[in-house]
Amino acid sequence: MIVCFVNDAFIKKGGRLQEKIIRLIKLFISVVYFAVDRILNIVFKILGVKKEKSCTVLVYHSIMAEERLSFARQMDALVKIATPIDLSKPGEDVNAQGTLVLVTFDDGFRSFRENALPELTKRKIPVVLFVPSRCLGERPRFITNYSTKGKEIVMSSEELVKLPHELVTIGSHCQKHPHLTILDENSATEELAGSRKDLETMLGRPIAFLAFPYGEYNDQILEWSWQSGYQRVFSTLPDRNKKDDFLWGRIGTSGSDFLMEFQLKVVGAYRWLPWMVMLKQKLKSFLSL
Repeated sequence: MIVCFVNDAFIKKGGRLQEKIIRLIKLFISVVYFAVDRILNIVFKILGVKKEKSCTVLVYHSIMAEERLSFARQMDALVKIATPIDLSKPGEDVNAQGTLVLVTFDDGFRSFRENALPELTKRKIPVVLFVPSRCLGERPRFITNYSTKGKEIVMSSEELVKLPHELVTIGSHCQKHPHLTILDENSATEELAGSRKDLETMLGRPIAFLAFPYGEYNDQILEWSWQSGYQRVFSTLPDRNKKDDFLWGRIGTSGSDFLMEFQLKVVGAYRWLPWMVMLKQKLKSFLSL
């Protein structure tokens, strides 16, 4: 038993070290991307080329009590370098200046209400909260992060209703947080349309936004989401989101992010990640031939 405990400790330590190395590599690439992007912006300005406004979308899941101070520092940095937008107010971003950013939270955990919401409220930062409508009040089975597993619980319907609707926009995260791409049409559309109906009945207001669980979707899921009445849907890879886009990408963010890492995410310096994912997929396909 002692040997197993030691081995588990070494595995976890090795995993954390590997994760930190990967984060540092991504950070370095993002610094280079940011520098090149800024140079191109100067060139475009000189040439008189007007770039369409875009928006960076951050996605959090948990903010534990021990991360609250770090999250507060991140929000202080956010309001200094960017303009938070309220997605529930169409056209608000038209006259907004500087870097636009949207803050989102997935899963509807109580840690959002207890640790993140007070800091957002202090700074008047709007947020979109995506909730799995048939997991309310439950300990979620879909958590894969070991550090938060067993510590989180999804808010109850009573807690959701009491959230300040002038600051918190509720969106759908399906009913039971499924892997949508492996479901048949009936099951998938029930998850999509059923969740929207659940939340609208509970809250008494329209639900216009959807975040795909695990960020998984395909063309058919996009079509069914549109047919289910959603105005905008969100995945988990960053993109240069434009005003009229139906699908918006997001960059994964946490309270444990380095401050420089967080700031680079806010200004869109991690938008190279989808290209890397595409390259990895092509490389895997090539090697499997």
